Amino acid sequence: MNNQNRPETIIIEDQNFGSHVEHWNLLTENPTAEVPKWLGLALDAPVMPMGLCSQECDMDVSTWLIQGPNGSAVQLCQVIDVENNKPKAVKTAFPSFESPYQLNASIDRIITCKTNTQAVLSLKVGTNSVVYAFDSLYSVNSHRYLQDQQYKVQLNAWAYELEKVSDHEQIIVDDPASIKHHRALNDILSQNNGVAPENLQEQIDAWEPKSEDDKAPVTVDFSKMVAYLYGETLGQEDEAWFQGKVVGKTQMQFMQQDYTLYDVTLILEENQPAILVRIASKDPAYKDFEIGQYIRGNIWIQANIYSAA
Repeated sequence: MNNQNRPETIIIEDQNFGSHVEHWNLLTENPTAEVPKWLGLALDAPVMPMGLCSQECDMDVSTWLIQGPNGSAVQLCQVIDVENNKPKAVKTAFPSFESPYQLNASIDRIITCKTNTQAVLSLKVGTNSVVYAFDSLYSVNSHRYLQDQQYKVQLNAWAYELEKVSDHEQIIVDDPASIKHHRALNDILSQNNGVAPENLQEQIDAWEPKSEDDKAPVTVDFSKMVAYLYGETLGQEDEAWFQGKVVGKTQMQFMQQDYTLYDVTLILEENQPAILVRIASKDPAYKDFEIGQYIRGNIWIQANIYSAA
């Protein structure tokens, strides 16, 4: 299955991906005892997703991706090494769930490991944004990905920590150079109908204050900011920080536990639809955020890709 038109691929050591133990800890306080039982239940009612493959003969015969239990809100995913059409060993296992929101994205880069069992995708979204996400279907999709192809992507995430952003959260900028840059940028953009001119930096450098007010400290309100920062470690870019607006809220249940689901703006580009991510948490401390509020925190982002756009 040699794909000559595959996106740029970086191969790193398996251990550089980190452990899924931290992810299982988000579902249970006792993963050592609970997760093996759950994986057994998944095998009792299995699902074998095909991802981008249209028929079974398109799939990699050396690896199975088994999810389950069938119909469960949370899918327990097991990547299994196969030899002579018989399961040999579990390579890795992780939880996943579905998001109702789809966006179009191309795969800019694939970061995978030597065993090729899992990957983090660099997804180009909107006009000029990138989202990194753990590929929940990589073991069935890996040989199907093409450069410059647009795919329909679902983004979901598990929350490590969440908090409400305080109303009118502000900082005061009193550094003269920063004040000048801020005032100049706003002035130039307003003169150009919000569009940055090609020589933006030159105009900023040449800009001079017209009054004492232009030299006054600047108050910046962060309370309504939408921001996303991916992880700095190669292979762990899917471990992210975000701040965004809650636009939807619902619940799901798994193993008699309630999970709160928040639909949050992850990226907001001008004149582009908002990029939404569905975030799950079973922590009671994070169940009371409301639609319209801004929240922030640390999350593990996943992607499901079932079809080309």
